[in-house]
Amino acid sequence: MNVLIAKTIAECEQWADVAVVVDVLGTGSTLCSLLKRGKKDVLLFAEAKQAEAFAQTHGDFEVYCDEDLSVSHEGNSPYLASKASAHKPALVAGSSGAKAVMNLRNASTVLMGGFCNFYALAETLSNQGKDVLLIPSALYGMSDDVEDGLCVSALKDYIQRIGNPQDAIVEFNNTMRCDEFIKHGPKTADKDLKLSFKLDGLPIVPQISFSQEGYGVCHPAGTQAPAKWMGSWNQQPQQEAPATAAQADDLPAEPAPQQAAASQPAAAQTERTERLTPSQTKTKLKSFFNGILQAVKEEKEELQREIASVAPASEPSAAAPQSDDLLDAVLKKSEQAAPSHPKETPAVQTTASDAVVPSAEVTFSGKAAAFGDKKKKKAIVLFSGGLDSTTCLYWALAHGYECEALTVSYGQRHDREVLAAQMIARNLGVKHHMITLNLPWLSCCSLVDKNQVLPDIAVEDIPNEGIPSTYVPGRNLMFLSVAGSLLDAIGADAIIAGPNAVDFSGYPDCTPAFFKAAADALNRGTKMGVSEGIEVLAPLMRLSKAQIVKLAASLKVPFELTWSCYAGGKKPCGHCDSCKLRAKGFAEAGVHDTALD
Repeated sequence: MNVLIAKTIAECEQWADVAVVVDVLGTGSTLCSLLKRGKKDVLLFAEAKQAEAFAQTHGDFEVYCDEDLSVSHEGNSPYLASKASAHKPALVAGSSGAKAVMNLRNASTVLMGGFCNFYALAETLSNQGKDVLLIPSALYGMSDDVEDGLCVSALKDYIQRIGNPQDAIVEFNNTMRCDEFIKHGPKTADKDLKLSFKLDGLPIVPQISFSQEGYGVCHPAGTQAPAKWMGSWNQQPQQEAPATAAQADDLPAEPAPQQAAASQPAAAQTERTERLTPSQTKTKLKSFFNGILQAVKEEKEELQREIASVAPASEPSAAAPQSDDLLDAVLKKSEQAAPSHPKETPAVQTTASDAVVPSAEVTFSGKAAAFGDKKKKKAIVLFSGGLDSTTCLYWALAHGYECEALTVSYGQRHDREVLAAQMIARNLGVKHHMITLNLPWLSCCSLVDKNQVLPDIAVEDIPNEGIPSTYVPGRNLMFLSVAGSLLDAIGADAIIAGPNAVDFSGYPDCTPAFFKAAADALNRGTKMGVSEGIEVLAPLMRLSKAQIVKLAASLKVPFELTWSCYAGGKKPCGHCDSCKLRAKGFAEAGVHDTALD
C-alpha cells in the first residue's frame, strides 16, 4: 500500500483509489462529531448557496456553515456539532474540506478525518489494501492552515511506523496559526481546539458518497449511504413495505389522521413529506433501515470475500490479536489484509512487461501525479551490486519503472561489489552511472582502511553492538544527494534504495526516520521535488533478511552475481557482519546461495 500526499488539485481529480481529506479545524472534525452523536442523515455541500437552497426546503435540517446564510445556522464547529441533537438531520457547507471532497469523484473511496479520529482512520486505511492519497484541505483554502499538513504527514508516518502523532500536535501548539485561531477564531475556538486535537477522541471515520444532486452523503466507513439522499431531493419517494409484526412491536402507535394519510394517493403523500411529525419520521426511518439491513449484510459478506481472495491460500485467516499498542494493532491488521508480504509472494517472471511483485514497500515524501498518467515513471536505483540493492533494481523493473542505476565508489577496501554492479547492470541492459568520491577522512572506517580489522562477532549479537567500525560516515546521505542531483538532471520521478531496518548492522543512516528526513530535504531542495514532488522508495525497509531472500528468489535475482562481503577476495569471507547476516537470511528462507558455489 502506497501512502501519498497530494500537492496539486489536478492530482486529486485524477486519483482512482482511496482518498482521505484532512480538515482538522473544520469539516473533518465536525463530521466526526455529528456521526459520533448518532446522526443518521448528514449531508455535505461544497457551495453555501446550494446548501441554503436545500435548507429552505428542508426546515428540519441543522446547518453548519461559516458563511452568511438566510437560513438559521451554526458555524462549522466540531464542538457545537458534538452538542447537537442525535435525532435531527444535519448538513455542513462551504468549507475547503467540502470543496476537496467534491473533487474526488474518481476515487473508489472517500474518507475524512484529522487528529480527532487519527487511530481509527489509520486502522481503516490499513484494511483497505489500496493506494491512499492524503489531501490537506488547505490545498483548497488557506495555505497557512498548517494543522492539515501536519496531520497528513503524521498519518503517513504513523502508517509507515515512523514518528508519533503527538509530536505534530506539539508542533502545532508552537505555531502562530494556533495563537491566531484562539484570538480571531469563533467563540468556540478553545473548545474546538480541544476536541479537534484530542487524539482519537472521536473514533469514527466519515465516508462520503456522492448523490445525483451533487452533494455528499456522509456515513460511517464500511456502511452504506442512506439511499433516500442518494437521488434527487425533489424526486418522489419510493413506496415502502409495511412494518412487520416484529418491527411494529418496537414502534409507537400512530394516530388515526396519520393512518388516513397513508391511504392517500402518492402525489398527496409527496406533498406531505416535509411535514412529517417526529413520530412519523421515526417510523419511516426504522422501516427504511430495516429494509436495508440485508443489503448491508450482503455488502459485508462481499467485502470479506474480497479480503479472502487476496489472502494467502496457505494461511487460514484469523482475527487480529488484541493489543494495547494501537500502532501494533494497525500494522498487524494491515499485514493480514494486504497481499504484500514477501513470504506470500509467488514466483514472478520479470521479463513480463506488466509483472508487479509485492513487497513491504515504504514510500517517503511521495507524489501522486504519475498515478493515472500514461507516462512511464523513471527511477534512479542506488546500486552497490550487493544482494539488497540488486533486489531493489529487479523490484523496480518488475514494477514498471524505467531505471538508471547509480554506483558510488568511495574508496572501499575492494572493488568486487563495483564489478558485480557493472556486470548485473550490463546483463539487464540498464544504464549505469558510476562515480568516485575521494574523501580522505573516510579512512576512519574499517570498510575503507585495510589496516583495520573487520568486526567478527556472533550474528545474534550484531544488533546489540551499536554502530560498528564498518559504518561509513554519511554514506547514505551522500548517496541520496548524488542521486537527487542525477534525478534532477534527467527528470526522474523516484529514487529507490535498499536500506533495511530489521536485520542490519546498526547504521544510523538505514533507519526510517533518516530516510524520511532525507526525502523531505530532496523534495524541498530539487527542481523536480519542488515542481512535481518525488518519491524515495525503500522496498526492503520492513523486511527481514530471510524475507529479502525470498523476494529476490521470486524476482529471479542472480545470487551468484551479487557481492555482499566486506573483505573482498575470490569467495565471501563468511566472518564479517554482511556475510553472517546474508547466510542467516538464506538459511531461514530455505534458499541456496549460489554465490557460494
